[in-house]
Amino acid sequence: MKKILSLIAMLVMTATAFAETTSEKIVEDNYALAGNVLSPKAVTVNWDTQKLVAVLDMTTCSATENERVFSVSNNKTDVANWEQTNGGSTVHLFYTKNAQVWTGTGMELYHQKFAVQYRYQGDASATSHYKEVTDPSTVTVVMDKTGISIDGELVFPAAEMPNLYGEGENQLYFGAGCGTPGYATYKSVELVTEKAETFSPVTLSTTDVANAVYNGTTTNYDAKTVEFVQYEEGKYKLVWKTLEAGSTIFGDYTIKNITVAEDADTHVLTLTTTDTEGTWSNVNPAYGFVFGLAEGTKTAFTGFEGTCKLNETKDAIEKLKLKFNISILGYEANLVFGEKAPETGINATTVAESAATLFTVDGVKLSKLQKGLNIVRSADGKVKKLLVK
Repeated sequence: MKKILSLIAMLVMTATAFAETTSEKIVEDNYALAGNVLSPKAVTVNWDTQKLVAVLDMTTCSATENERVFSVSNNKTDVANWEQTNGGSTVHLFYTKNAQVWTGTGMELYHQKFAVQYRYQGDASATSHYKEVTDPSTVTVVMDKTGISIDGELVFPAAEMPNLYGEGENQLYFGAGCGTPGYATYKSVELVTEKAETFSPVTLSTTDVANAVYNGTTTNYDAKTVEFVQYEEGKYKLVWKTLEAGSTIFGDYTIKNITVAEDADTHVLTLTTTDTEGTWSNVNPAYGFVFGLAEGTKTAFTGFEGTCKLNETKDAIEKLKLKFNISILGYEANLVFGEKAPETGINATTVAESAATLFTVDGVKLSKLQKGLNIVRSADGKVKKLLVK
């Protein structure tokens, strides 16, 4: 099973994994072109998930220069044309087994060499790239979202053939009819569809100290839990379980659309998000109505900061730090996961009796701090509330 962050590599990887492929034959296996014209066949291609794969035997070719191999066009007529007169855009593949070929600098010997040429209406010339092959008996030509590759080497980038690479489905035509008659043998020509692997969400959970400042009161927690979830390929969310401020438990708070960036030296992941609202779940029924919270309701957050350090084997969280602010009923809650707030002065768990007078919330004087809410009046007359857990 995939592990989140398999981890760091998995967090920063954007490529999609594919579980299986299916294929549709465009030309019958082992079809010999034998100098004939191959009539255009309509092929609908979505480059996000599909590719054209042709396995060719070029040993059956003649000694003539620039024999036609095949062409791919967005126009049925222009698939066989050099001049694109019907609004077409076409990429042609030619092959020279061993012959002198006229080039812009004179005659040149081509040996087992492909010429890949792209034309479109309005273009006065052609964009061409070349590839010499070592084993002409089995040559694999792939046309996919990156462009045209021959035997695993990208020969013609897709960016140079924009009219053949629209978003979504592209209506194209596969055929062979342009140029010198060819004698290649098509071992196979297929439209291959790659089916994306079903993604299973993965969760890493960590428990650590935390603190919250809400309505003027700072509260430290010894154990709070945050889940780090990869819920889609390349997308993550943080779930603060049982979010609590002071003595009030609100529910679980989820921030989504988190992306990660890894520091190459420390391998610490910096977390960022484009979201500005978090979603509530498992809302505390005792407070949900009072605070206007319900399952699925959203509350805006600000000041989001987060980092994540993985353990050595990268299958668990070593340290997660998270800071953000939310506002509930007009009071801002400053939430920090991964560290406690310093307990100094009036917020300390001990207060010198000579420096302050202690009372219960009912006004009864105390000799020392008690668990719960205390009223502390300092020597300068200032009064504050102090919660002791």
